[in-house]
Amino acid sequence: MRRKGEDPAHMWDKRADDFNKSTRKNQERTLKQIERFQLKPEYSVLDVGAGTGRLSIPIAKQVAKVTAIDQSTGMLNYLKENMENEGLTNIDCIQKRWEDVKLGEDIEPHDVVVASHSLGMFDLQEAIEKIDAAAKKYVYVLTFAGKWMFDGKEEELWERLHDRPMRHRGWHSDYMLLYNILHDMGIYANVEVKDVKHEQHYDNLDDAVSRWKEMRDIPPEKEHILRDHLSNILEQDGNGGYFFKHKSKSAMIWWSKAE
Repeated sequence: MRRKGEDPAHMWDKRADDFNKSTRKNQERTLKQIERFQLKPEYSVLDVGAGTGRLSIPIAKQVAKVTAIDQSTGMLNYLKENMENEGLTNIDCIQKRWEDVKLGEDIEPHDVVVASHSLGMFDLQEAIEKIDAAAKKYVYVLTFAGKWMFDGKEEELWERLHDRPMRHRGWHSDYMLLYNILHDMGIYANVEVKDVKHEQHYDNLDDAVSRWKEMRDIPPEKEHILRDHLSNILEQDGNGGYFFKHKSKSAMIWWSKAE
């Protein structure tokens, strides 16, 4: 999610490298999510906010065609690199904001539409309406269930950096917001909430500081606060490296166009 005035494409360009490393190390969770999708070899799949291809790459191995849409050049560059490494040729990449995509011009309807933690639009209902219109058979949306990014440790860091309590913004809403919008649209979707374990590894403390600083736009003059915070929350792996464990809940909202 983002705030007004921010350039989301530029924001995600800066985060592309770290995001790519993180998703490549959490492939088991991704495969378990895809197992819950209704996919057939002849299907076409649209991935909204595809990022570096966390879903697009493994899905492309099961279906005829994938269209990956993302506004970030950096993200799509990694997706194309990952495609090449996997020997895949059935993914079309489109660099556009979902808000600017026009059905019938930029894309045609696909059998399945997926969107994983990518619905950070200000007009969420408009985004969902377009997603529903783009799907011929199924829609799968993966999103937050309760706290995700701003858990207790993240809040503690934010408060130390800004010297004031964190005020949760209206956009920090979990799956219930999306579900209620769908209900008002007359779409009575299915919901599955799962426990998620996420583990992030770093070569050393300097590596962790560098990556957290980039992901969270922390200025150089406050790097010492970040370093102290990470020294307290990261665990050593016994080989000079560090890791960070995070538990949360993820929701999958899905519906069939036949229902």
